[in-house]
Amino acid sequence: MASVSAGGELSDQQVKEWPDQFKDSCDADLYRLDRTEYVKSFKELGRKEGSISGIYAQSFGAVRASAVIPELKRTGGWAVMDAPAPPPGTHATILMSERSLALEEGLQDIMGCTSSDASTDCQKDLHRKLREMGSDITTPTGLAGGAEEYERMTALFSLSNNMESNEKPLRGILTNWPKLSTIDQEVINSGSYAFTRRHGDNQVLPDFAGYIANLCPAYNGWGAGAGSQEKNPLGAALSRMHYACSVMPGDEDSSWTLPEAKDAPSLLLLENSRDPVTPPSAASAWAKKYPDADHLKYEYLGHTKAPEKLSEDISAWVAGASS
Repeated sequence: MASVSAGGELSDQQVKEWPDQFKDSCDADLYRLDRTEYVKSFKELGRKEGSISGIYAQSFGAVRASAVIPELKRTGGWAVMDAPAPPPGTHATILMSERSLALEEGLQDIMGCTSSDASTDCQKDLHRKLREMGSDITTPTGLAGGAEEYERMTALFSLSNNMESNEKPLRGILTNWPKLSTIDQEVINSGSYAFTRRHGDNQVLPDFAGYIANLCPAYNGWGAGAGSQEKNPLGAALSRMHYACSVMPGDEDSSWTLPEAKDAPSLLLLENSRDPVTPPSAASAWAKKYPDADHLKYEYLGHTKAPEKLSEDISAWVAGASS
């Protein structure tokens, strides 16, 4: 796990031996919250605290929360899914491709490429910089060879969680590349740590192991990648960051599936059209699965919960769903 977190290359022999090594050195079962455990915990909480009228879940939390949708239906409850992650079963290539392309679009906004007076080469120059930032000239496949490349790309994904607040440091990094300032490098180091949650000595922290252990089994096709370094450098980076998913052992209990529409309670889907982490296509996929769900849209350049201006609308919806 430490080797993957550092962006190191794995040999064919390591890939072959990885499943057993993963179990021994990174106990996924210790950090994985399976569907059956989630439902059990939810029911226990209900018995302890009284009936639970509804849930508010965001991002991958919506996937987890889907486990208790039938229970909420049974009790007449409701569920609000804010910028939900793609439904379980989505092919990993789709997940990573859409996320990486959404991030590049967000970076185009930050770099002024979408303004009316933008240079005709703005988007092309940005793409070239992203390709260079994720490439290791000593390794043709890019990213797989060096920790510095890995840190730069993971920092971009980390900072994208709140692109509006991180607009200045992101613009500084992309403007100054390849001559990064000391401040730029400090931002990259901090951002990479926040994304991978690892120590400077490459020791992986438990919450990153938990992230991998819970995310990987929900989707399939991790080994297929998400585009070449040339055409989709951010997608290639995401593939490398989630390399463990392609070789991590799984089991039946770790697979997440969405309940049928007939088993869904009152459901509100919140869609952020500018979310670089869970693009709007994810909310649309949920809406297709649950055609009777209500739908609210908002715009925020980042991956945070719905803005306060929607609070009244959400509260009104919850009041109606609870009556």
